[in-house]
Amino acid sequence: METLIQDIRYGIRLLVKNPGFTAVAVLTLAIGIGASTAVFSVVDTVLLRPLPYREPDRLVVVSETLPGMSGDEIGVSAGEYQDYRDRNQSFSQVAAYESSGFNLSGTGLPMRVNAASLSASAFPLLGVSPELGHTFTAEEERAGAENVVVLSHTLWDHEYSRDPNIVGKTLKLDEKPYTVVGVMPPSFKFPFDGAPLSETADLWVPLVLAPNLLAPENRTMEFGVGLIGRLKPGVSAEQAQKDVDNIATNFMQQYGYSGTVRVVPKAHPFEARTVQKVRPLIVLLMLAVGCVLLIACANVANLLLARATQRGVEMAIRSALGANPARVMRQCLVESIVLSVGGACAGMILAAVLVAGLRQFGPSNVPRLQDVTLHPIALLFTLVLSLVTAVFFGFVPAWRLSHVAPQASLKESRTAGASRGAQRLQNSVASLEIAAAMVLLVCGGLLLRSFVRLVESPFGFSPKNAFVVRTLFDRPRYPDPAKRQAVQKELLSRLSHLPGVVSVAAASHLPLSDARQIGFRLEHAAADDFHFAENSLISSGYFHAMGISLLEGRDFTDQDRLDTPMVAIISQTMAKQFFPGQDPVGQRFQWGDRALFTVIGVAEDVHISALDADPPPMIYNSIFQVESGATGRSAFVLRTNGASQGLVQEVQQQIWAVDKDLPVYNTTTLETLVAESLSQRRFTVVLLGSFGVIALILAAIGLFGVISYLVSERTHEFGVRMALGAQQTTIYRQVLARAAELGLVGCGVGLVVSIFASRLLQASLYHVSRFDYQTLIAVPVLLVSIALFAAYWPARRATKVDPMVALRYE
Repeated sequence: METLIQDIRYGIRLLVKNPGFTAVAVLTLAIGIGASTAVFSVVDTVLLRPLPYREPDRLVVVSETLPGMSGDEIGVSAGEYQDYRDRNQSFSQVAAYESSGFNLSGTGLPMRVNAASLSASAFPLLGVSPELGHTFTAEEERAGAENVVVLSHTLWDHEYSRDPNIVGKTLKLDEKPYTVVGVMPPSFKFPFDGAPLSETADLWVPLVLAPNLLAPENRTMEFGVGLIGRLKPGVSAEQAQKDVDNIATNFMQQYGYSGTVRVVPKAHPFEARTVQKVRPLIVLLMLAVGCVLLIACANVANLLLARATQRGVEMAIRSALGANPARVMRQCLVESIVLSVGGACAGMILAAVLVAGLRQFGPSNVPRLQDVTLHPIALLFTLVLSLVTAVFFGFVPAWRLSHVAPQASLKESRTAGASRGAQRLQNSVASLEIAAAMVLLVCGGLLLRSFVRLVESPFGFSPKNAFVVRTLFDRPRYPDPAKRQAVQKELLSRLSHLPGVVSVAAASHLPLSDARQIGFRLEHAAADDFHFAENSLISSGYFHAMGISLLEGRDFTDQDRLDTPMVAIISQTMAKQFFPGQDPVGQRFQWGDRALFTVIGVAEDVHISALDADPPPMIYNSIFQVESGATGRSAFVLRTNGASQGLVQEVQQQIWAVDKDLPVYNTTTLETLVAESLSQRRFTVVLLGSFGVIALILAAIGLFGVISYLVSERTHEFGVRMALGAQQTTIYRQVLARAAELGLVGCGVGLVVSIFASRLLQASLYHVSRFDYQTLIAVPVLLVSIALFAAYWPARRATKVDPMVALRYE
């Protein structure tokens, strides 16, 4: 132990005596270790940390797909939920849930709150107890029971100031009184685990299945019920999948499912489902930070190799005085560990900054990103990582120094063989750095080109100078459609007269914001030949306000009312898919059990769910002609002439002047919706690009060190050659050629690895091939140019060697 302490003290003194070397090495390690620790904290919180439920790995979500929906997963129908619940052999408990929302009034300004309806069995299934009060009982989920509600911790905190006596009090939801029976802990977010914070539930109410939806003839009317089950002991998710397949086959046969109305159940582990969309991003970050750490270690290893040559005489003296190779090697490894611990300490500071930045600027759709912290597991990871990196970059230099031949090293001249061996090792490490940087830059370049292609592609609408303000007309407050329509028209009139407003319209659903699908069949199709399309209920002028081109036919007018023939406007994709070679205007289709709708126009395609998803078939209906569950949703779109200061406040005043209890929520712009749709891609490009730039800088520093070492080693040779008449340009070209050789070797290796690594990006690329020749040419050119630039000053120094000084030194 005493000798170990001596080694540590000596290592610290040695590093203090070489501040330049120590600063570069510690900073390099800090970048690698800090980035790795920050990304590990994200991985641990998002992917590795279990959900806050009892045995979350035993939870399975059951969804369905329909042939006409292109593989999109939906919920199950109310009747199907009962079949899965009562007939399964795989689950010990089953619960149902639906997403919903309410207008909350009576607490100050009216507000819209997100909600979920849960069956009473959901809380015991999840194994979560309330912070205050109790959860639902079986009696409270029956039709006609007293209205009760469980609050989220966030709503209890923000709106009720953590009132300890909140249980038993009454609040008003959609004009109906609800009694608060409980408050859930902050970690409870079901069923929105994995959703952005803005979409998580503010409260939960009992799920009461509508009797009409349980009727056999209405089994396929709606598929909005979510189903979660807890696996029995010894039952796997694969066995549960076979079980629900058999149940679906039986009830489809029993109730006569046919044509395109045939369901395919899917059983997914709940934990995996919550991170399904962001898992590729997290994996990509892990690989990127791994490359940065590899380059950082390689850089420090090169620095230590260069020092190893300079310390050859010192270690030869130690060996000559009786130090055995193991003792010398331990001394060198202790120095590496001291260096690595210093890098880890600086890396922790950098990691804290990076984690704060990720929480602040990271995409909102990454689950639990706001919960990422540098907790003890991250600190332990940093400690282990520092020890591993110390061994990784310190082993080879330590091994070389522990096997120094005293007789050879104590001579005045150096042996050429040893110098060539050291050079080969350093050259290999430098090429490895360039190869790793090549992989990062190619992947980043492909994602950047993909991002640019996506931004330059037509959205289908014009996001500039367009504002969105939402409200909702709940049925209890507006049971009469005529009254609701009168208020909607009054608001449209008032908003159209606001200063700076060019056009205004209302819609139930907007692109890149929310979506809904409806089932339809063509006029002369079989009764079971249903298809699905996106749908939005809109007012006249919607296409002008959104900047969507109406390609054929006409817009809706005031004459399209409840008592006139039903009409619809469809998208280009729907016209091509369902009416090929025909004039779509005048064609008819049936929506569910409603009357036939006549197509009166064709609108330009619009991206609905995401900008990188192809525009789906779309049906627009008049919000003043169709009554449905979405009729009360009103998103007012206001296109302005650019003068928008104070517009949101004026819109709020106009809405509350008509009805003071209408909530105004989710105020935004179309440009913001586009930016949010691109947020994960932008974040990935920026982060991977940043790692690529860091890798490029570290690789350039490493190459600079290698070439500098090469020049210092060959000072005598260059002096002799110049004394014999060699031109400075010849020496200059030789040094640069060496740098270019290292760069080309690294690019060659990196290109091969990049081709395989880019397969991980295949699903993230938009209209860009992973073999994109522009990227695969530009990156190697950039790297070789950087290599030549890094070698410029060492090459210049080589040409300035004074032959007489070099010969006298030797």
